[in-house]
Amino acid sequence: MRKLLLFGFAFLLFPLSSTFGSTQTNIGDNIFVFVQTTVRNSDGTIIVYLESTKFSDLNLPALQSFLDYEATRGNDPIITIDGEKYQVIRRVQSQSLDSEGLVASTILSDNVNGKSVILARFAHDGYPTIPGDTLESMWTFVRPVV
Repeated sequence: MRKLLLFGFAFLLFPLSSTFGSTQTNIGDNIFVFVQTTVRNSDGTIIVYLESTKFSDLNLPALQSFLDYEATRGNDPIITIDGEKYQVIRRVQSQSLDSEGLVASTILSDNVNGKSVILARFAHDGYPTIPGDTLESMWTFVRPVV
């Protein structure tokens, strides 16, 4: 137990920054990406909540194509920030888990030409799951209106 506390304390003193090659998205970039992940047990109690704007994999060309398609499917609002217009696209992925496991990243992927392509990946500390848990990831994208 003492080693675990010291390990946690070391991370407070020396936080990980971009050592894993994370890409931070900002409103000034072409696309801003934000993900919120919630895991609930079979009773509906939240057991994990994570959020991030940092991604270890961000495939901007494939993501732009995905958002172009998604924009044709929904009524996504246009907002104005500092006189500039932006489209907000929000999508939710839900999954019921039927086996035990350890989840160490939140991934958004798409099927491109019959092949799965990672659009964005948020690498995080792992969390254990058991059958009956549900996973929900809300992806929010903000991009300039051209």
